[in-house]
Amino acid sequence: MRKVLLVLCLALCPLQAWAAGYGVYEWSARGNALGGAMVARDADPSSVAYNPAAITDLEGAQIQMGATAIAPTAKMTSNTPGKRDAEFSDSIWGLPTFYYTQQLSDNYWFGFGMFSRVGLGTDYKDTDTWPGKYNCSYAAIHSVSLNPNLAMKLTDELSVAFGLDATYLRFMYDTTLPTDEMQQIDADGWAYGLNLGARYKPYDWLAFGVAWRSEMQLTVNGNVDFSKNGVHTSTGDVRGTEPIPESITFGVMVKPFDKLSLEADAVWTRWSAYNTLVINYDPALYGKSSVSAEKNWKNTWRLQFGAEYALTDSIDLRAGYVYDQTPVDDAHEDYAVPCSDRQIATTGIGWKINEAWVLDASYSYLWMTDREYEARSGGIYDSTREDAHAHMAGLSLTYKF
Repeated sequence: MRKVLLVLCLALCPLQAWAAGYGVYEWSARGNALGGAMVARDADPSSVAYNPAAITDLEGAQIQMGATAIAPTAKMTSNTPGKRDAEFSDSIWGLPTFYYTQQLSDNYWFGFGMFSRVGLGTDYKDTDTWPGKYNCSYAAIHSVSLNPNLAMKLTDELSVAFGLDATYLRFMYDTTLPTDEMQQIDADGWAYGLNLGARYKPYDWLAFGVAWRSEMQLTVNGNVDFSKNGVHTSTGDVRGTEPIPESITFGVMVKPFDKLSLEADAVWTRWSAYNTLVINYDPALYGKSSVSAEKNWKNTWRLQFGAEYALTDSIDLRAGYVYDQTPVDDAHEDYAVPCSDRQIATTGIGWKINEAWVLDASYSYLWMTDREYEARSGGIYDSTREDAHAHMAGLSLTYKF
């Protein structure tokens, strides 16, 4: 059974490029189209991820499967004589999701989600000649969260939910050592946490929501391979700890008139949990049993807005906007997590095919502010990341039993 579960996790492991830090928020096509503003509004099965207290809206049993494809690009311009410009590899990263909800009685609902709270994809072209290879040439976080929830309707207006979070994470990191050896780390592990949600809807036109997810300190174990000039030289064991930060989302939804709903959310993430990245080696790396890198990330806010308009009984139109702060200051920026403040414009459509089937589609355009890198130890040279943007397309299919 454990092997079957691991295979399912790997099959659904998402990989996200250029999140705020390495946070992931693309949890459904409808949610994408609304800029993630889903904590207070009327639910669909993906509310398990956004705010499970809202699933008390859903009758019977429902299932939803979906995915978001992300195509990022950027350019690294060298400000250092003798070092060439570089580009990120052309890649399309995938974010699959799965949700199931079941009404148990008039007052209790069960919800289960497979999605991701964190992920990362950074891949540079021509790694042999990439000037920043001594800091990072490839970094990836694959993860999937298994999240069962119990939601309760306390009154007609107030619902609450409690959930457990089991997250599997795979961490990969390639860099070149000062000896010109290539170091390739591949490690994985599990972490466990909790989540809570509440929604208060005093009127049909007004609702408030809040969702909290706990911090998880995830320990990964794996191996490291060393090679030089394409020839494998040695292998060792590695161990490290990666935080999945605590977050809390607040939101309010209003309906100016029956066919239009508007929502504004604020997401606070405690990225200050990421103080230092420590990797332990066995055998020791050049006499050192552990190597550490100072991070000192800061807490951030993400502001998200979404509008949904019922054009007909079967067609919903959606749009949204996101402003997302970076947790990385100038003194700790690196090439592994190339983040800066980002904005996202979103749009999408929902089609109620019949009483049982619903199809949602979304498109989002993400852009990031340019970022200057000043030369310092750790393989960072004078450079500028420019024209960082991404196209994101999502699709979800819901079936109501």
